[in-house]
This record gives sequence, structure tokens and C-alpha cells, in this order.
Amino acid sequence: MKKDAFLMLIAGAVLGAVLAFIGTRQYYMGKMAAVPPPPAPQGEAPPQGAAQGPQEFDPSQHMAMVAQIEAEVAKDPKNVEKRVLLGNIYYDAGKWAEAIPYYEQALKLDPANTDVMVDLGVCYRNQKRPDDALAMFNQALKLDPAKKQALFNEVVVYGFDKGDKAKAQELLKEFRSKYPDEPTGKQLAEELAKQ
Repeated sequence: MKKDAFLMLIAGAVLGAVLAFIGTRQYYMGKMAAVPPPPAPQGEAPPQGAAQGPQEFDPSQHMAMVAQIEAEVAKDPKNVEKRVLLGNIYYDAGKWAEAIPYYEQALKLDPANTDVMVDLGVCYRNQKRPDDALAMFNQALKLDPAKKQALFNEVVVYGFDKGDKAKAQELLKEFRSKYPDEPTGKQLAEELAKQ
């Protein structure tokens, strides 16, 4: 019995080593295939069949995509997702004024969407509309008291935009007690202390 167990142990070790070798080889072969060829000297075309690098960002394609989504929104007045998508595109580009109408339309269609409320609040804040921003964050927290981003943003607006340090500190204390492991709480506390 002991001899059989010993043989099984040896067989398992050998099988493990073989599988590890195969897996490692495939991993490195995959890595090698992903390495792009060296660039061709200036004035020469890359070798036939050579892999090309990532495509450059084409703003005209981006604008065409946005125009297509806007056309879809115009055709479907109840499409919340497309409105949120357009709002997100403008939000990510820092185009707050352009994002606002799409988020507002989305909220009319889906009044319980706390993600949109928070994003709309951030847009309002960046448009120097702190009271409207606070209204959105407050509404989101009423629907979802665990909406971390809404509470965080309330601290930011009170502390940095409205200059109400006492209210900001009160909300920050609440934020840090609810989310003690959240590193942004510590960072926010440090930034408020600098004010």
C-alpha cells in the first residue's frame, strides 16, 4: 500500500512538472507573439505581414459615433441607456454643459437612477451650481443611503465650494465611519485641513 502511494506521489510530481512546462511555454510563446516587430527604418515600409501598432485616436470617428447615438436618441424618446451613454461621453470629456441635458432627460425617464443623480450633481458642481449639485447628491442619498459617491461629493461641495467647513467636517466624519477602509476619506480630510 505504501509503495502504491509513493508511486502515485512520484507520478503526480512528474505530471505537474510536465503541465507546468507546457503552460510556461505557451505563456511565453503568447508573450513573444504579442511583441511588435521593430520599426522599419525611416523611408522604408514595414515588412509584408508585419503587425501594426495600435490605431491612433480618430476624432472624426468619435464625433460620428456621438452623432449616431444622438440620432438614435432623437428617434427613441424613451431610451434611457442612450441618454446616459451620451451624458457619460460628455462627462468623461469634461464637457459638463453638454452632459447635463442628457442626464436630466435620463432622470425624467428613470427618476430612481442614483448613478445619474451623482453624475448630474458633479456636472452641476463643475458649472458653479453648488446648490443644484447638493440637491442631486441629497436625492441620491435619500434613495440609497449607502451611495458612497454622493456622500463624498457632498463633503467636497460643502468644504470647497460653499465654504461650510463645519458641515463638511460633519459629513466627512459620517463618510469615514461608514467607509473606514476607503482611502479617499483620508485624502479628503487632508485636503480639507489645508483649506
